[in-house]
Amino acid sequence: MDVDAVRKWLDERWRLALADRDGEIDPATDRFVNSRVVSIRFAIVTQLLGKVAEPSRDLLCLQKGVASSDADSVSGRWDPRSFCVKVVVPWNRKNEGVLGASGDPYVNNPLRRPRLDDGWVNIRTGDRADWKALASHLRELQGGKDPSTVRNAFQACLLSVARRLAQSRFEYPVPNRVSVEQLCGVLDEFLEASSGGLRPQVVATALMRVLGEAFSVFTRVDGQGVNEADSARSVPGDILCYGPSDEAGGPEKIRLAVEVKSAHLRLTELQGSVAKARQSKVENVLFAAPGFGLGDRHTMERIVADEFVQGLNVFVMPITGLVRSAFVLLDENPRTALLSPSTSHDDAERSGRSTGAWILAGLPEAPSASRRCGVFSEECRRRCRESDDSTARPGPERTRWRAGPGSAGVGLRRRRPSRSRRGSRAGRRRSPA
Repeated sequence: MDVDAVRKWLDERWRLALADRDGEIDPATDRFVNSRVVSIRFAIVTQLLGKVAEPSRDLLCLQKGVASSDADSVSGRWDPRSFCVKVVVPWNRKNEGVLGASGDPYVNNPLRRPRLDDGWVNIRTGDRADWKALASHLRELQGGKDPSTVRNAFQACLLSVARRLAQSRFEYPVPNRVSVEQLCGVLDEFLEASSGGLRPQVVATALMRVLGEAFSVFTRVDGQGVNEADSARSVPGDILCYGPSDEAGGPEKIRLAVEVKSAHLRLTELQGSVAKARQSKVENVLFAAPGFGLGDRHTMERIVADEFVQGLNVFVMPITGLVRSAFVLLDENPRTALLSPSTSHDDAERSGRSTGAWILAGLPEAPSASRRCGVFSEECRRRCRESDDSTARPGPERTRWRAGPGSAGVGLRRRRPSRSRRGSRAGRRRSPA
């Protein structure tokens, strides 16, 4: 099957999976569809679908260069990465980003090796068992002689995806009107919570999409994902905003690269992003950050000025500062659009929930500025918190947690104090009373 035929076939099988509410879930496949590692979710779908599209393909092949343990063999070689980008990623976006927010899942280190059953060095120790289990599962399917085995396994995979989508959905009311100050208050409160970079990036991606549509400046906005490789060192930002080409009929051009930082911008971060922007020929870079780090402020300001002379525009602005600056030029609709489930359904990284749901779920119980504004009803907050709690693992009292390799709330890991704080605590323990 060619790409168009695979897309059509996938849509047909997906409709069957959605209609089969009582279908039996295969625990072996379900484990990978609901893995805390986003790349594994994409890999199980992509590898199986690729095999369905062309039965001669090797389920364990990740790169076209090597297909089997026999170095002389060329049978089964194929390119899962391009197949995923052309088929699986668009399908995932149409279905609320149920697998995750990634626009290019195979750029991550675990999938940047010749085969799925080899090269464990670059995989984090905590994820290695999951990757080995996936390799073992696919190896067993690859060795089967009945062609229908892979198709049945893929249909079971779609059933698990459909169940995952159903469990992640819930409806909540979006306010009819939100003032700029109310919106900024909710965002400030939501962004205060530690999330391993998840919340700022989800909100920033949604914001770029809303502004791109409202001002008609971007044709497409792609979020790269929190734990996605900045290992793809050539990618100039966490969020890439595309616009029309300068030449008629040419490909889309990156009009703005956005780097999202929850802390103040450091000199090394600025230098690294500037270098990547030059390599990618990007002319505008925005750092969605609280501001410059105090220690190197003057040096960074000089770099920004020098880059402007050389043709690169560098901006540093907090997310809420950008909201205040841009939304005063727009009518009320984009404000509520930022809280809409359709704004960034595929960017609630590793969770399946929309940005609007994240914002609402982040509101605390205690009276606050956002609650006094009366923007959201108590029932709305309760339902969002219940959805958030359904996947969260409670920690001991007074223990702070941050998002680990999985979603925020899934796979949480205890946040360790910084080295300076650990030292200061030790100093306090040694100090006489």
